[in-house]
Amino acid sequence: MQDFYDAFYTAVPHSQAHHLFCERVFGLDLGQHGFADVAQLDLLRQVTGLHAGHSVLDVGCGQGLIAEYLADLSGAQVTGLDINPQAIAQARQRTAVKTGRLAFQVGDINRLELPDGTFDVILSIDSLYFSEDYPATIQVLRAALRPEGQMAFLYSYGREPWVPKADFPKETILPDKTPLAQALQANQLPFRTWDLTARDYELAQRRKQVLAELRPLFAAEGTLFIYENRLGDAAGISQAIEEGLHGRYLYHVQCSGAGNGRPPGNP
Repeated sequence: MQDFYDAFYTAVPHSQAHHLFCERVFGLDLGQHGFADVAQLDLLRQVTGLHAGHSVLDVGCGQGLIAEYLADLSGAQVTGLDINPQAIAQARQRTAVKTGRLAFQVGDINRLELPDGTFDVILSIDSLYFSEDYPATIQVLRAALRPEGQMAFLYSYGREPWVPKADFPKETILPDKTPLAQALQANQLPFRTWDLTARDYELAQRRKQVLAELRPLFAAEGTLFIYENRLGDAAGISQAIEEGLHGRYLYHVQCSGAGNGRPPGNP
């Protein structure tokens, strides 16, 4: 996996094919390797109420384009953290004139070293999957929040193509049954969810269409490994949703104050 991301972050800054792919599928090229389009990011910003007074941590920020997008729109001070040194170096170089609002550091989601009570908002945008112990990761993130802090996760869960359908428990795609939901419950953190599964399916179909159109450009660039990776994602998500074995959600945790104590479920 590390080899893939090293190659990905080497290629993406120079890839016109990936730039066009992100623009046509997600609405903006924010270097997305995950599944978040602009509409989902704007929903996240609305739900958390990001503003200039917030100190924000973006866990698994990649090359920091989403962190920069959210900071530019909200005025919040955003710290991005990612395990890939190359991605962090790109983020720092690109945002050198914005160091008053943006900072980036190398860090491992499985070995987080975060100061207690530091952040108003912690974001995980398609990055929690890399945690080897969801409850432990959530516990560390919770400790890094200020008393009335928030956490927001864009998160998908479903059957992977190599898992036999008979072996996958369908109930675990429900918003209060996913591994993330169970980790939040283990930490006694109430949450709300927004169901983005239908949107995920629409984007999967769009990804397949756009990738087919851009395949010659990926090939000409020598970046077919990105094309194949993104196509595999789209095909796997499409199949799992058609089987009723995939869900995508925005999870929001308000640690205290308004919204705390509300049961899980769509607003």
